[in-house]
Amino acid sequence: MMNDLDKNGKTKVCHLVSKHKMSDMRVFEKECKSLAKGGFGVTLIGFGEQAKEEVIDGVKCISLYYPIKNNLELLLKRNKLTYREALKVDAEIYHIHEPELLPVGKKLKRKGKIVIFDSHEYYGWQLRDNIHKIKIVNVPASFMKTIGNLYMRYEKRICMKLDAVIQVCTMNGVDYFKDRCKRTLFIRNLPDISDYTREKEISFESPISISMIGGITKERGVTQLVKAAGKSGATLNLAGVFIPKSYEDELKQLPEYKNMNYCGFLDKKGMVSLLENTSIGASTLLNIGQYDKIDTFPTKVYDYMAMKLPVIISNTNFAKEMNGKYNFAICVDPNNADEIAQAVQWIKDHPQEAVKMGENGRKIIENEWNWEKESLKLLDFYNELLILHYQK
Repeated sequence: MMNDLDKNGKTKVCHLVSKHKMSDMRVFEKECKSLAKGGFGVTLIGFGEQAKEEVIDGVKCISLYYPIKNNLELLLKRNKLTYREALKVDAEIYHIHEPELLPVGKKLKRKGKIVIFDSHEYYGWQLRDNIHKIKIVNVPASFMKTIGNLYMRYEKRICMKLDAVIQVCTMNGVDYFKDRCKRTLFIRNLPDISDYTREKEISFESPISISMIGGITKERGVTQLVKAAGKSGATLNLAGVFIPKSYEDELKQLPEYKNMNYCGFLDKKGMVSLLENTSIGASTLLNIGQYDKIDTFPTKVYDYMAMKLPVIISNTNFAKEMNGKYNFAICVDPNNADEIAQAVQWIKDHPQEAVKMGENGRKIIENEWNWEKESLKLLDFYNELLILHYQK
């Protein structure tokens, strides 16, 4: 076990990414930093615009360089580089964050390592039923379903060999990985309370401001949100990346585009600053694909709640159930721009009730839905896996 300890005597763990950014909120900001604070020697291996090594907040970050030319090169070349670098670390626990890295995880398991697969999304299900997100045109749905089923069998075969799977949530109450891995843990993308402090009171006077943070796509209901902002006379702040880039040009054709303020991609500090000057947080993802089935909120919703904002959110079953219990949002049909605009107008007309909604949201974040609690679950899980490993 001596090789599995770093120079400070800490158990070495290594997180691997190939598509996610090294600064990814879940991977680096939440999991890696929490493990480092919890007494592990943490290394993160991924890809960047140049090869470099640096220590950030107690995490050794090894950035490899190999640009993506196509998915085949991603799978073959980046996997080869990742595996080679991972072996150099000689960690006790390896934590992989991409389905493309499952073959790497399998090889590391053969070396006697503890290997965890962190399934950020349900990739097999997306391939089968979420065709609008797959960048393949003129492909029959039946073919995509076959591909999805094949991937799910492949995923299960490897995950049954690994030590554990971490996932975000259930889908309509069903555990996607039930009977498809040895053990599983649910870790939600919840905010770290210490990162979110509101100093300014929220203004609900005209022009009221709405913010939407995250990938800017049709599927996330941005078109309807832009129209709703125009109908309600509100300013809509969009922070994120347009996917595809041509979608921005499409939005510019809308007469309501003049009500939109594009803020670009923001880091955590920039996001908090934006929300400090926002009246309403919006997350009106269309009820398609996985969006209306997952038993959690998009990460941005928890961010809004942490900043005491009233939220306008899609009317999924999960959202309606949680809002009925905690009263922090208005649930709307995300396809209906008029209904979204009416929700904005209601908030403008009922500022005291809106403030109370924001306070309710902050309270549930402080008491239950926060990263501090999730990080303890992660640390306990790591220690449990170590105990099981050395009992063999």
